[in-house]
Amino acid sequence: MTVCLAPIEWPTGTLLERQAIFTYEVARLQAAAVDAPIVPEPWSTRDEKFRTQYLEITSKMMGPDRFESPEAAHDSWWQAYIDLGWTYGPVRDVDAKTHPDMVPFADLGWEERVKDAVWIALNEIARQWITDGDPDD
Repeated sequence: MTVCLAPIEWPTGTLLERQAIFTYEVARLQAAAVDAPIVPEPWSTRDEKFRTQYLEITSKMMGPDRFESPEAAHDSWWQAYIDLGWTYGPVRDVDAKTHPDMVPFADLGWEERVKDAVWIALNEIARQWITDGDPDD
């Protein structure tokens, strides 16, 4: 399978926006690298409600109450999608708002469980290394 990943449009936004876009876009690349069944569309094409909730979760992941387990991250994602009006469906359909990963973590395929673990690691990289400058200055 060939996946076409659109070029990254990197805005000059706030620190939180840059951290969020980093984690989102690199997670997309990781999904493509493991040939995951779902590779989300680019950040720039996501709707405003999605981007708002993603910025909120990124803010949480940059703070002391961040998720440490892939299962907790998945449960949070699942709830966020429910809040956005999505339901379980056998295929991901943006228009119908259905997603096959709206199941318990243990029922996910390997690629999807790994994606959650990688997402946590990406947030830790963003928290430590995507900053507004040298923290020692």
